[in-house]
Amino acid sequence: MTWTTLIGCLVVIAAGPCDLAVVTLHEEALIEGRRIELGEVAKVVGEGKQAEALAATDIGPAPLPGSSREVSVGYVKMRLRRAGVDCGRLRFEGAEEVRVRCRAVAVSADADGEQPGSVAGSQQARSEAVEVPRGTRVRLAVICGAVRIVADAVTLEDATVGMRAKMRVEQTRQTVVAELTGSTEALMRQE
Repeated sequence: MTWTTLIGCLVVIAAGPCDLAVVTLHEEALIEGRRIELGEVAKVVGEGKQAEALAATDIGPAPLPGSSREVSVGYVKMRLRRAGVDCGRLRFEGAEEVRVRCRAVAVSADADGEQPGSVAGSQQARSEAVEVPRGTRVRLAVICGAVRIVADAVTLEDATVGMRAKMRVEQTRQTVVAELTGSTEALMRQE
């Protein structure tokens, strides 16, 4: 073995596996959509189209307008693995957790000049089915007699508002079936 071959091998070993991209998590992110994309909460640096595709990866549901939620590095890695990304080829830097804030929605009149809260506006909204995709974070209200308990849950199936859907309560990890009363709200009555 020549010295140049030995030095070449040492350089390859020192370099380690080839990184697909470097993901630097921000401390805070302000988003506008209903879903969080990796590029909104982190700076993704890598080779061309691979980095662009990685930045467009769906990380999960956005918080309610005007509110926020914490997204940890562990959660980001889990969502990336679910999307088929090899996290072993990524290098994570930056914050351990990013606070994601959702911009408050401005209320405006629709094309007919009706306010969304008006009777005509609410009838039109009821006639259109509101889709709630699997993995959406919802606020679950459980009512048992005069007692009302509120908890965070995640939908386990695609559904529409007004339907009953399976969901997992985050605190207890218990699977329940509740009625979706809004795109981020659910109700379950116990007798």
